[in-house]
Amino acid sequence: MTTRTAALLLFSLCACSDTLTLSPEDAGVDAAGPDAVSAADAATTDAALDAPSSPSPESGVDAGPTEPVHFLGRFDTSDPNGPRAAYPGSAIEATFSGTAISVTLHDQNENYFDVSIDGAQPTALHTTNATTSYDLATGLAAGTHTVSLVKRTESFQGIVQFGGFTVTGGAIAPTPFPYTRRIELIGDSITCGYGDVGQGPSCTFSPDTEDEDVAWGEIAGAALGAMHTSIAYSGRGLYRNRDGSTTGLMPDVWTRTFADDATSMWDFSKYAPDAVVINLGTNDFALGDPGAAFRDAYVAFLATVRAKYPKAHIVGVVGPMLGGTPYAEAATYVQNAITASGDPNASYLALPTQDGSDGYGCDWHPSEARQATMGALLAAHLKQALGW
Repeated sequence: MTTRTAALLLFSLCACSDTLTLSPEDAGVDAAGPDAVSAADAATTDAALDAPSSPSPESGVDAGPTEPVHFLGRFDTSDPNGPRAAYPGSAIEATFSGTAISVTLHDQNENYFDVSIDGAQPTALHTTNATTSYDLATGLAAGTHTVSLVKRTESFQGIVQFGGFTVTGGAIAPTPFPYTRRIELIGDSITCGYGDVGQGPSCTFSPDTEDEDVAWGEIAGAALGAMHTSIAYSGRGLYRNRDGSTTGLMPDVWTRTFADDATSMWDFSKYAPDAVVINLGTNDFALGDPGAAFRDAYVAFLATVRAKYPKAHIVGVVGPMLGGTPYAEAATYVQNAITASGDPNASYLALPTQDGSDGYGCDWHPSEARQATMGALLAAHLKQALGW
């Protein structure tokens, strides 16, 4: 099972012959059309909603046993047609009994997902700009199964909306929330997994070469039995972006539910991670040393993160795409910022500069093998810092 930081939503069930569909309409949201809930379905829906429920992870309390579907990451749940997500690594998990399962998704553009059944090696699902039902598994043995659907691609590939699972020969089974540890990563293309499964370094980026599900956040989370979320965007910086612009910086993007929608403000009361990992600076240094302004911006962002997450351990990270003098300068700025913040619950982690010994992803980005090394180093650091 993949590891993710979660926002959680309860949806109820619609029994339709030998096929069970879990859709937003079945949760009691007003909706008309062919998927509207029938009188028979309403009885099933009422029974699901009457079941005892424990607090969700948004409350800071471990979730109880009555959630049919777990939405992991930043999901907007205001649209009656279903929850929507854009950040890489956003995930949907469920447990079901039956012989087949499919999902209905509406893609704003073009994305890739990792699909895993029963924790098996994921297969890639390519979604396109339409509302489409995708078969996730067929011919399963009778019994209980799990499904995990993880968004590999990042926000500029578009928002994806969940329209429901359809299970053949069985039903979705409510399960306890599976994670008690949470990690949030704030970063750029490195954290997104930009080009990590491409045959670099000269390959041109395309959506199929990006896989957050094998990037360092997922690797660290899996090693620690923790769920992670990646709030990351390629080309963005802390003080300035790769192109030198100073709008749409990561401190601004971090406040949003959808990275490219400045009006979609995230509700930070939804959940509080145990650790926040900041890997920013690579793009700030793309045009040379940004100077003390970078350190000052870092100090300010540390204060902002601390205000939102009073108890989280914050880790400032440098590497692995910087090298030589830029690496040394960035390391000094980040360490000085952590010292200047006076935050006793913050630490510094240096990731070694990549040297090509384990290959490169597209455009000289970390390869899948380098991402695994980075994830292992982060896991070891968090294990020591948090006593996990």
